[in-house]
Amino acid sequence: MKGSEKLREKLPDYQGKKIIILIILVPITVLGSLIFQLTWDSIARLLVDITFFQILAPFTPLIGSLIIVIIGFMIVYSFWRNKDKYLKRYGELSYQKAFKLVVTGVPLVISVVVHSFFPTDFIIPYYNNQNLSWYLGTPIFDIFFGFSIIFFYIRLVLGIIFVGLGLIVVSKALKIFGIDYMGLVYVYYPNQSSLQNHEIYSVLRHPTYHAVMLFSIGSIFFRFSIYSIIYFLIFMIGINVHLRFVEERELIQRFGEQYRKYKKNVPALFVRIRDLRKYFSIIFQNVELKDKNKKEE
Repeated sequence: MKGSEKLREKLPDYQGKKIIILIILVPITVLGSLIFQLTWDSIARLLVDITFFQILAPFTPLIGSLIIVIIGFMIVYSFWRNKDKYLKRYGELSYQKAFKLVVTGVPLVISVVVHSFFPTDFIIPYYNNQNLSWYLGTPIFDIFFGFSIIFFYIRLVLGIIFVGLGLIVVSKALKIFGIDYMGLVYVYYPNQSSLQNHEIYSVLRHPTYHAVMLFSIGSIFFRFSIYSIIYFLIFMIGINVHLRFVEERELIQRFGEQYRKYKKNVPALFVRIRDLRKYFSIIFQNVELKDKNKKEE
């Protein structure tokens, strides 16, 4: 995989099979936070004798996701915030010391998107299909018109399209930028990075976050409930706060007015209608073939 050697170079204590420790930590984090959120979805039905949870019942699915997304983004923020301190204290080992924040914070945020694909009564079904939680968690079409197999398949197809598109964008990003860029290695070592001027950046400022957003949109179609829409809004608020106050603040400090102008001209996550043709051309082109042609030239 492109960039894997550079990533391993910055993780000297995790060479060979030891890297599996970090790899396993990612699914464990996602699974643990997913179980936490699913439990909060049904906590009012699990603890029926506790009045407090009965009052909060319609909000507990949102509370669970908010807790995880806040913790996730705070951990990711600490990766940026502690950079100077880690570099001063650990030098070349600073990224390795901070990497644990990446493999816990990022999976926590991703788990919120994964959670949005699950029904809010996944653990314990609603015992009263007329309460507010049921209305918020049931597909909107089903509430007004009852279950329709045709509409179900329409939602399923649209959901698969967005999730598939997200997978293509992630795969393309890995091929173009490499796992070292995706792993945020050059946040700590910007002088060791190479200029990334791929044409995707003329369409989107943050293609990887765009891919995760596509997954979240796909979850809306899979569930098509009010909860699924709110989950999407929670993710979008979180990612925009992160970009504005953490990631892009550093980019402005590094590149100054040049990045400010770029920020005004290119959207962060949503592709402009006039750029759709270019966008699809970029993500469906053969990166390896293009790189080969460039070398031959």
